[in-house]
Amino acid sequence: MSELVSNYESSNCVEQHIQKGELKTRIKPLYALTELFANGLPTGTIKERLDLLENYVKNVAKAKGFEVPNQGAFSNTRGTWFEAFVAVFAWNFRIENQLNDILIVKMPNVKTFDFRRIFNPKTSEMISQLDRSLLTHTGGENVRLITSNPDLLIVKQESLVQKAFNERIQTLNLPQLEEASGLYRYLEGNVSWDSLVAGVGIKTSLRPDRRLQVVHEGNILKALFAHLKMRNWNRHPRFRYYGASSEKISQADDDALQTAATHSIINVDTPPERAVDDIFSLTTFDDINKMFTKILK
Repeated sequence: MSELVSNYESSNCVEQHIQKGELKTRIKPLYALTELFANGLPTGTIKERLDLLENYVKNVAKAKGFEVPNQGAFSNTRGTWFEAFVAVFAWNFRIENQLNDILIVKMPNVKTFDFRRIFNPKTSEMISQLDRSLLTHTGGENVRLITSNPDLLIVKQESLVQKAFNERIQTLNLPQLEEASGLYRYLEGNVSWDSLVAGVGIKTSLRPDRRLQVVHEGNILKALFAHLKMRNWNRHPRFRYYGASSEKISQADDDALQTAATHSIINVDTPPERAVDDIFSLTTFDDINKMFTKILK
């Protein structure tokens, strides 16, 4: 980790903007990461590094005479930082373990890029047909297949792995952060449905509403995958979905995430399965590597 920027006023991690006629402070998450970890990757516990980043941004805002962002803004930004940590360590994990046919891809929010755009034309058309059939069914109600993007997708398709993806990330400089975060762009229109290995929902905490979000994502994604298995008349591929939190997993978290995948309990010939296959507590950076080791074993 680099030394803290001694002159906070020179930092680019916050800026002012007008929101509803009021002057507000906007956090620029990637700039904070770059300024604090320009000389190496973060170590220690993830909470320590998230706290360090938050305090740094607060000090910069104060030094510039800006309003300090509220806790809601920091809650969202801590999520962005946590996802960036996981994306970078996932990138290096794949290289260090010589997984030459695997990509571990951080996905943006669905408004930026709907994950369904990754599929090749044949699969895309199958999903479009499903969407149309839901909208035009004779019941007359509006029915759609809506979900947020998984935070990470793991794809096993050697043709997608480019030489540039095999260069280890050494520091959190802006170009490498943007490369790790923008990997999804190389998937667009190229992924075979049966190349999907797993998805991961990454949360800084698993309060009750976030537990339900992870279960909902697992449910929809597994139902979509089951539909594609049927359309392709291939029962063998399996898609798994996981949750990960920067906090310790409680018994209540574990109980809630044992919820059955809905599609698996409506057919007597389908073995019941969980919407979320497992949940991981990522309190240290080494825990990230342990998670991927277990998922890809």
